[in-house]
Amino acid sequence: MPLYEYYCEDCRKDFTLLQPASVNKEETACSECGSSQVRYQMSTFSSKIPLRSTPSRIKAGPLTADELPNKNILNLPIPKHVSEYHD
Repeated sequence: MPLYEYYCEDCRKDFTLLQPASVNKEETACSECGSSQVRYQMSTFSSKIPLRSTPSRIKAGPLTADELPNKNILNLPIPKHVSEYHD
């Protein structure tokens, strides 16, 4: 599920929600005050490179999950490979 960013017109706070892509953004309520006067904010994808990194440490090509700075920031369950499931 993607993260969506909103701004509440009533309490004037930005907030982020983890929602399915199919959710009607017009019906979203503020997570702080419960107001329905929220505005969806367009956001862009970004990635962080740790400040201690130098260009010589940056490798070209795709990264694995173990190479990411925040491996499990949302504390989601780690998926299993199909071979790890037992009958």
